[in-house]
Amino acid sequence: MDFKRLNIITILLLLFTFLSCTGQKPEYEITCTETGCSGTYTGPEFDRSKPAGKKDIAHRFSNHMATSVGDELKTLYKQKIYVQVNLEKISMTTKDKNGIGNVVYTLEIPFVSVKKPCDCYTAFDHRGGWDHKILESTVRNVFRNKKNLQLVEKNTPEGLQEFWVQYQHMDYQSGCK
Repeated sequence: MDFKRLNIITILLLLFTFLSCTGQKPEYEITCTETGCSGTYTGPEFDRSKPAGKKDIAHRFSNHMATSVGDELKTLYKQKIYVQVNLEKISMTTKDKNGIGNVVYTLEIPFVSVKKPCDCYTAFDHRGGWDHKILESTVRNVFRNKKNLQLVEKNTPEGLQEFWVQYQHMDYQSGCK
């Protein structure tokens, strides 16, 4: 019995050591204020040990940013600070994308103030990815049931395409026409 337990412990230690030494841990930081959200991801582009659809870990930074922006829009709305994302001024850059190392992915999502609660937006999302193109019509179809949808397409020279989307969240702006 002790020999089996020793083997299990040895295997677990080896597995832990292997997993902790495989690649640099991805890191990102996002900061939001009344004027917008910004952040940077630094880390691996892909996790080749994952199945298709789960490999693109650098692109997940877009998910984190979209969530942070949406949360900030809702927080400001509750405080009666009415803003919307300035879609045209979104800045999206990538550096050192080469498929094998770390990439630096930077986003700046600026807000502009508006006077009325029905002129602002309380939801934010995205669709896109690395090295493949999606059509605007596909994105519009995904968000077809969203109120007062606005979107913009942004691309980096290194092959990242994003459609950034804002709309009025029904839980907050159901009274808006």
